[in-house]
Amino acid sequence: MGQVPTGAWQVETLAQSARLLAERGESTQAEAVYREILAAAPHHLPALNFLATQAIRRGDHAEAIAHLEQALRAAPDRAVSHQNLAMAHKAAGDHERALAGLGRAAELDPALRTAHLHMGALLEEMGRKDEAVAAYWRAWLQFPAPELLTNPSIAPPHLWTLCLHAAERVRTAQHELIEQALEPLYARHGRGALARVDASARIYLGLQSPVHPHPLQKPSFLYLPGVPPRPFFDHNELGWLDALEQVAGEIRSELQALLEDSDAALAPYVQLTEDAVTAVWQGLNHSKQWSSFHLLRGGVINTDNCSRCPATARILSILPLPEVPGHAPEAFYSVLQPGTHIPPHHGVGNYKLVVHLPLVVPDGCALRVGDETRGWREGECLVFDDSFEHEAWNRSGSTRAVLIIDAWNPLITEAEREGMTALLAAIASFRKRLIAPP
Repeated sequence: MGQVPTGAWQVETLAQSARLLAERGESTQAEAVYREILAAAPHHLPALNFLATQAIRRGDHAEAIAHLEQALRAAPDRAVSHQNLAMAHKAAGDHERALAGLGRAAELDPALRTAHLHMGALLEEMGRKDEAVAAYWRAWLQFPAPELLTNPSIAPPHLWTLCLHAAERVRTAQHELIEQALEPLYARHGRGALARVDASARIYLGLQSPVHPHPLQKPSFLYLPGVPPRPFFDHNELGWLDALEQVAGEIRSELQALLEDSDAALAPYVQLTEDAVTAVWQGLNHSKQWSSFHLLRGGVINTDNCSRCPATARILSILPLPEVPGHAPEAFYSVLQPGTHIPPHHGVGNYKLVVHLPLVVPDGCALRVGDETRGWREGECLVFDDSFEHEAWNRSGSTRAVLIIDAWNPLITEAEREGMTALLAAIASFRKRLIAPP
């Protein structure tokens, strides 16, 4: 004798039938089946969401809201249900409740990009421009790569127009901020003097495609077009290197004292979160195989570290280093353990260079920049453009250590230095001024 069908089995059978009807476009028949399901299972989420969608389509917002509130009673922490209810409130003209619902959805699931997109559209409709851009930017950040937000093969078809609009609003807001930052420099130097900086901004914003003359040069952040591509630079192109080399002995002594101190604050150079680390950095992430001791970082002086290295701090204080809030100057000891290989990668931009003052260099250590490989000589600075693909290795049995400092690229003008500083500051201030948490 066969088993008597259970209520759960009957509901699932009806649900399969309703799904098939909906897929075939037979919405009226699917709606009838879903209503039958609700009679037996009042908290059936697919039935509630389908019926709410149908109610919105025919303008019955009260019925849609009733179904979606029932769905939330069944699953109060389901972000999508909060989003759906919010959209029903929006359709009904209740923008405040809609905004609250989308905020709750984003709070429950920050990666729910549709909640941010809809919140941006709603805020824009309410005349809250800056907040709308912030919401669009949060949606943008939830995509693995920014260009996916406007990729028709990846973005949901019904959100394609909104995705395009969101991308354009974010781009426009950043462009306006950049123009405001550069305006005083246009007045001082003329637009012609800042033409390459303007092009750099357009490339950053996606309004212009970069053209890299050298196949191995590809800055990871900002590209200043028109700068001759050179992997390495001559010593005499940076007039202050002699002053740095003259105190190399004192700097080396301070480094060696740190290396002998087990409590020295050397930290892994690569420190990425699990969701941000790429295959390139997996092997060195949070590893002291490549460690660093920062004296200057992002333009901020580490007073504790500088107090331990007074001779190094003193020379750094008089060098003409780039001053870009949040970005530069940078100065740190870079320590590479025996057998360590820093994999090929690109630096952030070609508007600046990297200076290495080699302090401890055993045999078997070298640096490749672009298609040229060089070794280090203790006390003699090595200068290169890290926007070229570069890698370094220590194939010896002992530690390699260098002092790393960033410097302006001498192939750019004083006006362009000011322009790149303003551009970088504008990009950094975008988040600070417009992007607040939901």
